[in-house]
Amino acid sequence: MNQWCCITDLLMSLGVGKEYIYYSGFFSGFQIHLMGVTYQMDELVNSVLTAALYYMAMPCAIICSLYFSGMDKRRPGVFRFLRGAVFLPALIFTVIYPWSQTRNLADTHPEAFHVVAIYNLTYGVFMTVLIVRALVRERKSNQFYQRRFILVFVLLPLWYWLITIFPVHMLHWEKLYKLWQGNVLIILGLLVYYMYLLFHKGIWGLRLTRQHFDWAEDRVRLPDDIRYIVHMLKNETAKLRLGTQFIRELGIEEAKDELDLLDRSITHIEEFVRRSSQFSGDLQMKPEYVDIRTLLEETAADFAEWKGTIKIEVESNVSVLYCDPYHMKEVLCNLAANAIDSMGEDGTLSFSVQMTKKDIILIHISDTGHGIPEKDLERIFDFYYTSHPDYSHFGLGLAYCRDVVRRHRGCMKVKSFTETDRHGTEFTLCLPWRF
Repeated sequence: MNQWCCITDLLMSLGVGKEYIYYSGFFSGFQIHLMGVTYQMDELVNSVLTAALYYMAMPCAIICSLYFSGMDKRRPGVFRFLRGAVFLPALIFTVIYPWSQTRNLADTHPEAFHVVAIYNLTYGVFMTVLIVRALVRERKSNQFYQRRFILVFVLLPLWYWLITIFPVHMLHWEKLYKLWQGNVLIILGLLVYYMYLLFHKGIWGLRLTRQHFDWAEDRVRLPDDIRYIVHMLKNETAKLRLGTQFIRELGIEEAKDELDLLDRSITHIEEFVRRSSQFSGDLQMKPEYVDIRTLLEETAADFAEWKGTIKIEVESNVSVLYCDPYHMKEVLCNLAANAIDSMGEDGTLSFSVQMTKKDIILIHISDTGHGIPEKDLERIFDFYYTSHPDYSHFGLGLAYCRDVVRRHRGCMKVKSFTETDRHGTEFTLCLPWRF
């Protein structure tokens, strides 16, 4: 149906195209000899395009409407017959009134023009009946709302063209001969209406949404629809939590295991909501001068129970960093937690700090874990992407880390190795000494 609709549109556009080619004088002065006859090139092109429009456009429109009405599936035998039969009048017209003689058909052969007009108008009625019957048949289906727009977007400009071309010329209303050009305004209005539907209700399986984008910063931000879901989950988990507490107060011992399961699921959803809100909102930076070594030692202290080794190395020419201490520590803790999770109960977690000649501070966080596969490196900063199968990882941490670093006018780099003799991951935070 889409293919035949496209073919019909191309043929219908020939009405404007042939007028432009003829009156622009593009082929003016050129002649062509065909079968012993000499033609003026501009008149021949106009005549051929007129014939294509008058003879072929409506049969193609009929085939499009046959597909639209489902005739190919409901009555395949009738469909195959009509698919060829609708072109028979065009073939007859081609024999009686060749394509090279159709430019002034209304003036030179008025009776022939009347036949062509009745032919096009009849096909227009047939097409309209097929579409309307299909819509009436589907008026209670889910497809009706979308498919009814065909009445406006297809039949309105089609019937305007049919009425302003054929009846106007048949009745010799010379003052209205150019009325068909008003179709441009109709199509423009339909285009505006189409764009409105695209952004509001959606049309024919397509809907566009608008999201604000800050060109100054590449911010990590959840789309509004996901924010609504997070907000809904927050409200519903509060109700579930109250419900499980009420059931526990009833003292039903047989329901203890089920209640524990529900509480664990509620806790998981609450943590998901908390992290989504924390790691994807508009982060407010409150920078101050922070002692880097102290910041790293506080981060390491949060993992004091880990059995592995934590190393901290800070070059002598680096002492302070101008940053938001809360968010920067959260970044370091996220990276450290990921590193320890990769290594397991033992390994080496290293923090090292150095300053380049351009006053750029490099903070390296490296581990001796199993490493990140190369195919995953490009996705690790994506929202909700995680390679862990359990429910303790949400795929939010690295996206948050990158957002914080970028708000400090810095960047993050990562390199990882998964070979047997060389494995581990190193994240590097590149931060200006003062932003």
